[in-house]
Amino acid sequence: MTALAQGSAGLALVMSFALLRAGELTAAAMLLAVQSAAVAMTAVVLHRPLLALPPLMLGAGIWLVRHKTPMLDSRAAPVGGAKLAISAAAVLAILCQSQGSLALPLAIVLLSVLLAATRSHPLMQVMALVALQNGTALAGCLFAAPEPLPASLLLPAACLVLLLPLAAGLLVPAIASSPQHEPVARAKSWMVSLPLAGRWLGWIDLLLAVSLFVATLIVPLDSLASVFAPLLGLDGVLCACVRRNREARSPVRRATALAQTGFVILAVCAPNLMVAWLAVLAAMAAALLPTLSRRWRDAVLAFVAAGLVLFGMLLQAAPSILPPSGPAPSVLGAFSLFIGFAMIAAVVPDLAVVVVILVLRLANRSPWPPDVEAIAAGIAVVALLACAARLVSPVRLHRITLLQLSQASIAALTICVGQGEGRFAALVLLILLILSRSAARFNDRPAASLAIAGLGGIPPLGVFPGLVLVVLTISAHEPWLLLAVGAALVPIVLASMPRRFPDLPTRPTVPSIAWLPLLLAVLAGYFAPDGLVHWWRILTAGRT
Repeated sequence: MTALAQGSAGLALVMSFALLRAGELTAAAMLLAVQSAAVAMTAVVLHRPLLALPPLMLGAGIWLVRHKTPMLDSRAAPVGGAKLAISAAAVLAILCQSQGSLALPLAIVLLSVLLAATRSHPLMQVMALVALQNGTALAGCLFAAPEPLPASLLLPAACLVLLLPLAAGLLVPAIASSPQHEPVARAKSWMVSLPLAGRWLGWIDLLLAVSLFVATLIVPLDSLASVFAPLLGLDGVLCACVRRNREARSPVRRATALAQTGFVILAVCAPNLMVAWLAVLAAMAAALLPTLSRRWRDAVLAFVAAGLVLFGMLLQAAPSILPPSGPAPSVLGAFSLFIGFAMIAAVVPDLAVVVVILVLRLANRSPWPPDVEAIAAGIAVVALLACAARLVSPVRLHRITLLQLSQASIAALTICVGQGEGRFAALVLLILLILSRSAARFNDRPAASLAIAGLGGIPPLGVFPGLVLVVLTISAHEPWLLLAVGAALVPIVLASMPRRFPDLPTRPTVPSIAWLPLLLAVLAGYFAPDGLVHWWRILTAGRT
């Protein structure tokens, strides 16, 4: 790194400290603009001009819209006071200095996360995301390998779109509520009152979901995508069936739910990890935007997690630039990657299966170092035990969600064993989890009761065959992990038991469509053909 580039990067770090001290929005926007300009200068000096565009565009955008939101300066001040924030930032920056060339971008990223955690004003949290992408862009300038067009556009595009959904959710309501935009609000209410907003809109929603499912069957896909994309497409069709019976559901909610299904399928099918990350970000935005006013803090956490995942992806591909005494970039990248994935799954549980599939794809490409396996296993164990602890609570308001997250954590833990048998067991468990989750979306008894029991692994239902493979694999390679799995399965199984026996119909009725995924789960778990099982083993054999 040249002296000018190093000085510009150092100025960006100084602006991170200043942002933690700032308590007024205009001053914070000015400091952020200076930091963005410093990162852009570093990108230009290091011959990465494309990476200079996101900091400049986002820094200028924050400066221009700083007056579009309510100026609640009391909420812009740091939680706990500026002295506490600066002290914590100083400790983090000192710890980062042992990481060599990684110190500056890592410190900026960590201080940006601290900025988001210590502010309650929405615009200040958006500024924290801009600072986070500034640190990511700086890391891209230092570590990302130069690529030809159009591949070189992926990283700048990722940095640019990181905070756009959150910024749009903050600015669009404020702009639409202004007097000069009243015609827009009237047009929106007129669209909702159209006849299509009722029963016919549900059928259109279902037809589009079926089209996505058919596309997953006829479009050529790679190995793992050919397994999971049709299952997620079928899950999208069943979700559309549930939405079709809810005529009061707004067109916006239907459109975002359908878009989430499409982006989830794209994330699984994407051949490039960066494209998969963009699809996950879009699916996350589609899930959070309709309820953003009620889940603003969750949305901030989710997009900060997405920024950490992007930073971890860069470090995973970075060359070994650290001194031998320090941890490798892949280890720091793995921690950032996996902790970001865990946070995304916690905020948007429907994406838990998708992020585990991406982890399976990463593990299948090349063996992980022991340190990376230990980090991933530790995060999976913590997530599993946290879900089990929540299920012990007498008030289980989100039982199905917690069961889904628990089984996804077990699948991730099995991948961390680092063996082909573990990846095969995780693949089977994920297939059964997707099918059981699809059936649990319906409220039809007794199918819904059996689906919830299957999510918990009550034999012989649902994910039970996958759990048997998991236990056999872990006991053969990492027996100590059985302590955590066994301790968690007790409350998981107890929480999934039906509270009462399901009522049997007194007269013949049309079977619920919820029985379809339950039947497919039984066929995949117990009666899968030998050829199909052999193919699954080949897919998860990995590369040596």
